[in-house]
Amino acid sequence: MLIKEIIVSGKINILFPLPLDMTEGQRKSKFLRSLSFLFQLTFKRMQKIVIEKIPEGTILDIGGGGEGVIAQIGKERVTAVDKFQSEIDEAKHKAPEANWVLADARNLDFPDEHFDCATAFFSIMYMSNEDKKEVFKEVYRLIPKDGEFWVWDASISKEQGVYLIKIKVILPNETFVKTAYGVSSKKQTVNVAREMLEEVGFEVEIITNNKSWYLLKAKK
Repeated sequence: MLIKEIIVSGKINILFPLPLDMTEGQRKSKFLRSLSFLFQLTFKRMQKIVIEKIPEGTILDIGGGGEGVIAQIGKERVTAVDKFQSEIDEAKHKAPEANWVLADARNLDFPDEHFDCATAFFSIMYMSNEDKKEVFKEVYRLIPKDGEFWVWDASISKEQGVYLIKIKVILPNETFVKTAYGVSSKKQTVNVAREMLEEVGFEVEIITNNKSWYLLKAKK
């Protein structure tokens, strides 16, 4: 994904221009954050993620717009939910067979146990901890007993400044997607995510856990 695409995607909103009504301190802070982001975008190492498969059956994909990685793999099996229309518009042409829903994942208009399983691919990093808990509760409601919730996301240990991860995703058909995700820094480790999922009622297995990203499989 090019810098221009990242800026307009709706998922990264820390760059220029600097609004004129900002105070000098606010302008300086945003300028420094922008420099940090651009430095990471230029020099940070690309992480390789190989997806050999996704869950079977119908899938609720949380925050599935943008690159639409899960929708590209699962196609018509996937209902991708995103709260930004711009993210859905960007992803639709990459996976036109998928079902696209503009909605808040904390409160979805589907009946209980409507989906066989759920996924979240680098989307919970954009949520506050309180929002994560609400989304996890909603996912728990929407999948049946023994249904699984697969979560890929960034491992973020620092709580100041900005954070960016660059990834190259290898899909099951051996095509690939290159992109980058950036947010204001917050503590988001694999253990924090696991504890939140377990509080909701999931049984959690850590599949992959390295310095930059993790994959969890949570079973209801």
